[in-house]
Amino acid sequence: MKEKILSALKEKVSRQQWEHWFIDFYVKRVEGTHVVFEVGNLFLKGYIEKKFDKVIKKAIGEVVGQVATYEIVYAQVVNPDNFEDEVPDNVALVRKKPVLITPLNPKYRFDNFVVDEFNQFVYNLLLEAAKKPGTYNPIFIYSEAGMGKTHLVQAYGNYLLSQNPDLRFAYLTSESFMNELITKLKSGNMEEFRERYRKKIDVLVIDDIQFLAGKKGVQIELFHTFNALYEAGKQIIVCSDRSPKELKDFQDRVISRFQMGVVAQIKTPSQEAMYKIARKIVDDEKADIDDTVLRYVATHIKGSIRILKGAVIKLIAYKSMYGELDISIVKSILRDVLTEDVNTSSDGDIIEIIAKMFKTTKDGILSGSKDRNTSLARQVCMYFMVKKYGLSTRKVGEIFNKTHPSVINSVKVVEEKMKNEKDFELLLKTVEKELQKRVGKAYS
Repeated sequence: MKEKILSALKEKVSRQQWEHWFIDFYVKRVEGTHVVFEVGNLFLKGYIEKKFDKVIKKAIGEVVGQVATYEIVYAQVVNPDNFEDEVPDNVALVRKKPVLITPLNPKYRFDNFVVDEFNQFVYNLLLEAAKKPGTYNPIFIYSEAGMGKTHLVQAYGNYLLSQNPDLRFAYLTSESFMNELITKLKSGNMEEFRERYRKKIDVLVIDDIQFLAGKKGVQIELFHTFNALYEAGKQIIVCSDRSPKELKDFQDRVISRFQMGVVAQIKTPSQEAMYKIARKIVDDEKADIDDTVLRYVATHIKGSIRILKGAVIKLIAYKSMYGELDISIVKSILRDVLTEDVNTSSDGDIIEIIAKMFKTTKDGILSGSKDRNTSLARQVCMYFMVKKYGLSTRKVGEIFNKTHPSVINSVKVVEEKMKNEKDFELLLKTVEKELQKRVGKAYS
């Protein structure tokens, strides 16, 4: 019966599919009209359930009957060096393969991650991917630096390893990947490198992929590694500080691989989210810092969670040593990372300064004039308000009587113009210096 089921299944898939997905796939037992399959790889299990469900149902229906059902179980791993003589007959003896151990920070967990609107999608995606391995593959996560990508992907790894300690999990930066590749290339051990990253791991997480820009040789190796893992049903997660479309000096075929699965962004956190994160850091450290102080810090550190954490830890240390902490002290010890308040009057200052430097008027910018120079000045105002002074795109839309998408598009236009025109980039640096004098220090 078992052989008939496998034969029926084999007839319904291509030879390539059989060799890729079913080489470690068996019929463990048949219980009446219920078939229990067994697979030796946790990620193959998730992928087969998703991609071959109808094919399997058809195969077992032909052999067992149309009412047949099935399930796929993951083989229990037993270390042959340590198991005792008496092992239950129903335990599958699967020899442990060499485990590629990548150190993960045990403090990075899903249950101690602050979830808010700006990061909720990525959090839910990785949690779901951890609970149902192979469901989403590959996963590409991007955000500005310091937004919690490392915490999330390591939380994902820690969760997986808690469920399956024998899982072969590799987390490394693109720089580590490149350096190891170069070392193996120089020593003539490329096969060892390829064996390690294409066959001996179940999950590959590569962080800071943007640093491989222009590294053609490394990108070629990454491309083939990516293909090998994907075809074998292994999970791939890539992290970046920009979206796939924004990665410059990358081969098109590499970019296309990044876009094959789910692309997800961690956005800029709100002031309330920054406060929640600050509050949690204080609570976790069992420290005593007043809410007024934390809200001030959350309001005056824009965007970067990493900078926020460093600032709060510094405040905790100060409070522990000196016993007092108020806003004036906070301003003094965090002066390098705090930004000035941006209010309605400073919004107007930004417009006035930029209008003067572009030889137009504030009224012209606010009136919606379609004059080419005035329109560009308006777009520059939006760029600085959103990117440099932390105003929401909706708030900026209200100031200029523009829609939310229109503001986003204006910011992109300015960014592209800066990339392509050096003179324009220099002009905006001059604008930024003038704004810092008159409005306050920008945060990025």
